[in-house]
Amino acid sequence: MEPTGLSLVGVTMRLRYQLSLLVLLPLAAQALDLHVAPAGDDHASGQAKAPLASLEGARQAVRKLPRPLTEPVRVIFEAGTYRLTEAVAFDARDSGEADRPISYEAVPGAVVVISGGQELPAFTVDSAGHWTLSTPAGTPTYEQLWVGDRRATRARTSQPGTRFIRSVENENTYAGAPAGFTELTLRVDPQELRAFAAASASETREALVTFYHKWDTTRSQVAAADSATGILKVHGPAQKANTAFDHLTGMVIENLRSLLDEPGEWFLSREGLLTYAPRPGEQATSIRATYAIAEKLLTLTGKADSKIHHLTFRGFSFRHAKGLPSLATAVPNQAAVRTVDGVITLEHAQQVTFEGCELAHVGSYGFSLRQGCREVAIEKCYLTDLGAGGIKVGTLADESKPENHTSHNLIHNNIIRDGGLIFPCAVGVWIGQSSDNTVTHNEISDFYYSAISVGWRWGYAPSNAKRNRVEWNHLHHLGKGLLSDMGGVYTLGPSEGTSVSHNLIHDVTCFTYGGWGLYTDEGSTGITMEGNVVYNTTDGGFHQHYGKDNIIRNNVFAFAEEHQVKRSRAEEHLSFTFEKNIIVFDRGELLGSNWTGTTANYLTKDNVYWDASARPVTFTDKKLPLAAWQKKGQDLGSLVSDPGFVDAAKADFRLLPDSPALAIGIQSIDVSTMGVLRDDPAWRQRAALFERGPSTDRPARPIAPPLNIRQGFEGRIVDQQRPFPHASPTLSVLRSAPGKPRVSLGDALRLTTAKHAEGKQALLFQDAPGLPSHYYPMLSFNPGHRQGTSTVSFSLYLEPKAIFIHEWRTSGNPYRTGPVLHIQNGRLSGVKGLDLALPTQKWLRFELSAVIGDQVTGRWNLKVTPEGEPTQEIKNLPCRNPDMKTLSWVGF
Repeated sequence: MEPTGLSLVGVTMRLRYQLSLLVLLPLAAQALDLHVAPAGDDHASGQAKAPLASLEGARQAVRKLPRPLTEPVRVIFEAGTYRLTEAVAFDARDSGEADRPISYEAVPGAVVVISGGQELPAFTVDSAGHWTLSTPAGTPTYEQLWVGDRRATRARTSQPGTRFIRSVENENTYAGAPAGFTELTLRVDPQELRAFAAASASETREALVTFYHKWDTTRSQVAAADSATGILKVHGPAQKANTAFDHLTGMVIENLRSLLDEPGEWFLSREGLLTYAPRPGEQATSIRATYAIAEKLLTLTGKADSKIHHLTFRGFSFRHAKGLPSLATAVPNQAAVRTVDGVITLEHAQQVTFEGCELAHVGSYGFSLRQGCREVAIEKCYLTDLGAGGIKVGTLADESKPENHTSHNLIHNNIIRDGGLIFPCAVGVWIGQSSDNTVTHNEISDFYYSAISVGWRWGYAPSNAKRNRVEWNHLHHLGKGLLSDMGGVYTLGPSEGTSVSHNLIHDVTCFTYGGWGLYTDEGSTGITMEGNVVYNTTDGGFHQHYGKDNIIRNNVFAFAEEHQVKRSRAEEHLSFTFEKNIIVFDRGELLGSNWTGTTANYLTKDNVYWDASARPVTFTDKKLPLAAWQKKGQDLGSLVSDPGFVDAAKADFRLLPDSPALAIGIQSIDVSTMGVLRDDPAWRQRAALFERGPSTDRPARPIAPPLNIRQGFEGRIVDQQRPFPHASPTLSVLRSAPGKPRVSLGDALRLTTAKHAEGKQALLFQDAPGLPSHYYPMLSFNPGHRQGTSTVSFSLYLEPKAIFIHEWRTSGNPYRTGPVLHIQNGRLSGVKGLDLALPTQKWLRFELSAVIGDQVTGRWNLKVTPEGEPTQEIKNLPCRNPDMKTLSWVGF
């Protein structure tokens, strides 16, 4: 019996110990529960027997509670849909306290939808199989539509990313134009405008065009479209010089009834008739359409000296919000952050949490943490079907007052995907002038631009973006061949103490350039990138445009298409240290762009390089073997060797025990810990599942059309209307020789009606006193042509003593000269093989053509047609410089 007695004594002692602990623990505060149900009454008390009916009603009921609160408050929502017509506005009076917080939460397991949308009546099916309904009278015009739980596409041209403009013919102001708006005249393939053939003028003007140009997008309204000539006129935001339209500018036309030709598309007529082309499996009798009424869903707004605080929103599905008053036009702006806000906005908020929520079916960003937000947490939320991006953190400019600075926020364990649907240049998570934020264990995918962007300073001026952590995220399926100049993680400006580490990044596909995994752009400084795995990118695993003192360490960069690692700008300081990385590839080159300088400008060491296609591994464009590269002080301790991955073909980049990389101190990387947390298998499974369309090849780049500079001199000489934005004329006569009076424009160049080859006027070049050089007066254009065949034609009337020069040049100093014409004493020369007598005092028509770009031949063709005489043609004339790959300047 002794063992039994000992056992009994032991149990008794343990019970006493547990009881003593219970006595010592403080009693948990009793919470006050208010209840909300779809059939409730906002005039009720909110207690279980008399629930409230809405989020706004609940907010008001909580505000009426005696302050200070005596207990935590929980507002519990029963399953159902709660509709809004405008955002529910919280301010500091709606705050909780540290030990008495306020939470708004769904009943566990219940689907609680906070919707800014309105359901439409049931569809009927017409004879063509389309679904139709008459929108009820008084319904506002809507630009977004969801059928069931899926976004429908407003009728548009198919295959975005495969249709392009050909050229910009003109850019002018127009009557009634808002500030910053112009009329663009574009030339496109006439087939792209065939949908306008039967459209009335008013229907044409209701169509929109979204343009994709470099890293940006612009949306404009159609002013006119000619399906016979391919001339398209649009009214919209003026172009920016660094993202100006060219033949690589993609376009999608939408909102024409004749474009309703694919399942999932819809069109709303001016009379209110909605027509929808159903997707396979959809049934008109069991599905309803919803449009958004509310612009935003929630605003939480405090003040610098009175923050809104200690609020939690848990378990809600936030759905259906316009995001902006109108989506008819969109100003180009990087990451879509200047003009696009969140549908849930916070300002001067502290210790506010969104946990376990869904945010979907919106026309803009999801969340926006604006000025003065601290310790805001967005955790385990599902953000999808986003018109722009997922989450914005911080402001565009540094906040001079500390209380306005946004910092110390948490974005953790979220799924953010299927974004950029209206603003393709948006990003999953954007951090501007904001510090000490944590972005960890998120899954971000299926955007057309970068997944995460950190910092907002171009250059090296001080920045408030410091010590941000971007770690343990899974970032993939980005770009999709639509835009350019992006990264899985993109950084901009000084960001000292920032860590971009332990992320899995793959499938980053740009259009023309810049599909990188890790991208330190202009002025990126003091950033550590460590333990990342990057594979399947178009332009490289890592690229630094320019920056300072960055550390790129112990990463895997695998299977990029063009280059594996790229450095664009040589600088006098230390750009980066690149150490203990593994680079494996089977196509493209190892190092891209600019690798001039010494180890004081950049340092590479202790890396492993391997070309899986069995080509020799060489460094820089000089094709240096490793030994020669090491003589320059670079890559000391590095190896050219198979790194010994477990299974690189299946993207398993863990190192085998006998890997040579381990011997030089490189650590193996296990990607299974990246992305959403593993402690919830259902959540991880949700991150893994997505109805992604079939992958497509990177779109082919269209060949540039012939560039025809058109100037008839029918208006003013200096045309403030900018008749052709890429080839605006510059008139250079207004400098004088030392000690001489200033030369006026009219002394040397003026319009004349005395002679003209076409139209009513010509431009007269003439000597004037005080011209400082023989090449004045001068007329020049800057076409910026990079690929294709350029053609320049003009008519010239020569007086007997006239001297005339015409040249094509590249940019740069020294520039390179291509075709040249020199006329003096009635003879045409300029390059070897060109010697031709020309008549004076009659019009001469000249036409020059040359191939520009990667296929440059170094030769050009000339046609000369004197008035009333046959054309003389001379082919294969040599360029002054045979390697003229761009046409940046055309001078007369």
